[in-house]
Amino acid sequence: MVLLEASGLVKSFPKAGGSVEVLRGVDFRLDPGEAVAVIGPSGAGKSTLLNLLGALDRPDAGTIRLAAAHAAYPVGSTDREALTLPTRSLRAVTAWRRRVVGFVFQYHFLLPDFTALENLLLPVRLLREPQPADRERADSLLAAMGLTDRADHRPGELSGGEQQRVAVARAFMNRPRIVLADEPFGNLDRAKGAQLRDLLFALRDREGTALVIVTHDPELARQADRILELDGGRLRPVA
Repeated sequence: MVLLEASGLVKSFPKAGGSVEVLRGVDFRLDPGEAVAVIGPSGAGKSTLLNLLGALDRPDAGTIRLAAAHAAYPVGSTDREALTLPTRSLRAVTAWRRRVVGFVFQYHFLLPDFTALENLLLPVRLLREPQPADRERADSLLAAMGLTDRADHRPGELSGGEQQRVAVARAFMNRPRIVLADEPFGNLDRAKGAQLRDLLFALRDREGTALVIVTHDPELARQADRILELDGGRLRPVA
């Protein structure tokens, strides 16, 4: 069964004297628990595709649909209703994104005045007041990242690798069905990147979460279940 399905995605951006078409009718599907790596040259539109899949931006044409059978939380009138993007309801899009999708970016985007634990609880606070079970969940994720003894440290007191580990843990905090990662280890050295890559996939296996990873790292791409290449506005499988 399909967890996320995109059909005919088109996206253009203005430039001097006209526009440039980055995506030209892209189709994409993601199954539950699947890991998909998206590779391609710089400027091919990989981050653009990820932003569309995560409802951070809207396509010029095309649709993205979350299958009803896998809608973990209410996004419409019932908890079994699929959400098709784009939609005019900003409220429905925001609810879907906060409950169903987690994000990891190249930069950690942690709040500097919050501890690692407090940064993990932020996605929960966007939905409701955190409960003791949420604190237990955050503690468990920090432990999975090897950061139990760093829970009360602020980002400025953490190394770059530790900051990104907190960011990865935060992406899983609300038990999303999908985690979208955009060059998640691009700012780390090879050794730290390899360590965090293994932690990410171990967490994915534990949680059963689907992953879409944009990367230039061939080792990271090979760890995924499928590799797709985006070039010339088109997405194709890599054997």
